[in-house]
Amino acid sequence: MSISGAMNIGVAGLNAFGSAISVLSDNVANANTTGFKSSHVRFGDLVSSYYVTQSPDTDRQGSGSAILGISTDFSEGFIQTTSAWSDVAINGEGFLNVRLLDATGAATGATYYTRDGSLHMDRNGFLVNSQGYGVLDSGGAPIRVEAAPATPVYTNYTIDANGQIWGAPIAGGNAVTIGAPMRVTTFPNQDGLLRHGNNLYQLGSQAGAPVDSVANTASTGSIISRAIETSNVDIASEMVTMIVYQADFNANSKSITVGDNMLNTVVNLIR
Repeated sequence: MSISGAMNIGVAGLNAFGSAISVLSDNVANANTTGFKSSHVRFGDLVSSYYVTQSPDTDRQGSGSAILGISTDFSEGFIQTTSAWSDVAINGEGFLNVRLLDATGAATGATYYTRDGSLHMDRNGFLVNSQGYGVLDSGGAPIRVEAAPATPVYTNYTIDANGQIWGAPIAGGNAVTIGAPMRVTTFPNQDGLLRHGNNLYQLGSQAGAPVDSVANTASTGSIISRAIETSNVDIASEMVTMIVYQADFNANSKSITVGDNMLNTVVNLIR
């Protein structure tokens, strides 16, 4: 192993742990983000080409570390109650489906998946998330609570465990169902979902074919109304891990300093 090789190993370590600290920082920054799922770094070792040792065997010489990938922890966060009838949390497996709505209320663009149930009714009467994406029903259509919000037909809205919206007619009578229940989707491998931002995920090549269903079935969780799922970030654990990563970063920095001192010693031999 050359002196420059030792310094390059230190650089590889700095890059790996610098990126890992960035991932942890993102987790901490989203500790209060509704439905956020924390990310974790997977490290791997780097090796150089084959070299011959004094033994009859050949081996690969280590040449640092690198990040193999970043995985998402999809464990469920804490369920927090709210006062809004439109807020929902999925207690168990599954994701809500949302799509962007155009000016006419028609769904457009790709379907995204989310655990963020901070929902509300927009000015056109559609049930949407904070970014204005419409929540899809079991048939894949945007859920419309009121056809004319300015002159509502229903009041005292509720959402049951199956994701079905109910409303009491203003004209009187018992509560009735409004539209179809919310679609809840599971995946053969949810680790294959890709983060899109704004608490949204999109289908990745490794996720498998989406399994569209409704809440409260054998494979999906139930809907809890007037509640949201909080972030699953464990601040205490993240802080401990950050201390470890910072120590590793400093150690790799020290190895570069040692390599620099060795190189200066060699250079000074000819002076």
